[in-house]
Amino acid sequence: MLTQASLGATPRIRALISDDNLLVRLGIRSVLETSDRISVIGEAACPAETAGRAVSLAADVIVTSRAVPSGHDAPRPVHRPAVLVVAHSAEQHLVVQALRDGAIGYLVHGQFAAADLVKAVVATAGGHPYMSPGAVAAVVESLRTPASTPEPEPEPEPGPRGLVSRREAELMDNIVRGRTNREIAGRLYITEKTVKNHVNHIYLKLGARTRAEAIAIWLGLADGQPAA
Repeated sequence: MLTQASLGATPRIRALISDDNLLVRLGIRSVLETSDRISVIGEAACPAETAGRAVSLAADVIVTSRAVPSGHDAPRPVHRPAVLVVAHSAEQHLVVQALRDGAIGYLVHGQFAAADLVKAVVATAGGHPYMSPGAVAAVVESLRTPASTPEPEPEPEPGPRGLVSRREAELMDNIVRGRTNREIAGRLYITEKTVKNHVNHIYLKLGARTRAEAIAIWLGLADGQPAA
């Protein structure tokens, strides 16, 4: 029996789509499934699910809204597929961070056609960068900034947001949206234990004793007594 391998045909690229928005996933799938070079092997809605499915399905490329960071809290699968980020923003710090986190390609919604998405997946699978014009501009601008020039210190934010770190603020935004520690851990690529440690630090800084009090203080509905 003749098979694709015996005929010497190029195997299809195995693509996993990762995004918390179902409509975005369906849109990307509908485009990629028109190509005879690509097989969409599955979808994932959160980082933790993405890491697990990438391994179990042996994905060649992950098409995602954010790159998987290489920090100590990030899952480290034995099989590490190439990453193509498809995001809504071409802000310099987001593009540069995605590339530092391991992404090979970066597309910006509104700056590419369906054919570009297919080409980007093929290029990413081969280890070749493929970026939207906005992403290219962001990378070029980052290279123009002298490495020796320190970035200006950001102005402290008013209210409770100014009392916590950027990471803790991101975590609090998730808490306000009603997400559990486990859901937050999956979204921020950290362990559930790390989330609990952050929550304890937030309570101390805001002067809150419970999750409900922390939310009320964060939204300006109550006054806390932050630690000195």
